[in-house]
Amino acid sequence: MAGEGEEMGVIARLPWWAKLGAKLFLARLPVPYGVWRRVGLFRHGEMNVPTLAVKTFDAYYQRAASHATLKPGFRSLELGPGDSVLSGLVARAYGASHAWLVDSGAFADSDVSACLKTFELLRAQGKPVPDIESAGSVSEVLQRSGVEYLSEGTASLASIPDASVDFCWSQVVLEHVPRAEFPRFLQELRRIVAPGAVGVHSIDFRDHLGGGLNNLRFSQATWEGRAFRGGGFYTNRIRPREMVVMFAKAGFDVELVGQTRWSLMPIRRDQLAREFHALSDEDFMVAEIEIVVRPKP
Repeated sequence: MAGEGEEMGVIARLPWWAKLGAKLFLARLPVPYGVWRRVGLFRHGEMNVPTLAVKTFDAYYQRAASHATLKPGFRSLELGPGDSVLSGLVARAYGASHAWLVDSGAFADSDVSACLKTFELLRAQGKPVPDIESAGSVSEVLQRSGVEYLSEGTASLASIPDASVDFCWSQVVLEHVPRAEFPRFLQELRRIVAPGAVGVHSIDFRDHLGGGLNNLRFSQATWEGRAFRGGGFYTNRIRPREMVVMFAKAGFDVELVGQTRWSLMPIRRDQLAREFHALSDEDFMVAEIEIVVRPKP
């Protein structure tokens, strides 16, 4: 589920096709994810910076609060926290009685000092924080803070009780949920949200190769094959309007609250894989959207 952060070094400057080849090669090397993160490759966001974690959570929280009442004791869920558990700690300081963090792998940084710095920042803002000074690990910090970190993607949602989430959010993550898994993911999400819950999701439809739509050049068989799925650049290629319809079919009311568009279609129609030929130009003009979703009564 986790989204990717910015790449560093020479790979970031490569053309999309060279970047694809480089990532396919590097993904096959027996190198732990933590090593790639330290050198700036295959990063899952940058939320392990305390100031950014607080600022980002606050932005999504304020957007949610403008559409629903989040009472003290609300229960929070972030989808795809990536390299950090800090947003869960921030949620608790904002009044959440429990916070879940769900990702497709255990990508979170194990540095306790970032947790301590986050609590220092929140305490300076007058927010209540638990005493974790003696915590020896991030796992202990989470346990003391009432934050649950689950790392098996959609399967992890099964462990969350029915109607138990009041506020759900994600930042450029949903495009990474495997396409074949997406309907089940939405079904699980609908099951766990409480009546009156609110979700805020930003979704990035750009490819993760060059910031265009180069991912639409490939056939479904190639793109969904094992090599590309594990190459560090996978997106599900669900188009924006299709994404909104899928949310609606799963039992959500959907409001589009923001979007980023290209001024010109970023790929020629003759470069599109066959399965995209029947779509209109509008399906290729939206680069990113932000939606607010509420469960239908």
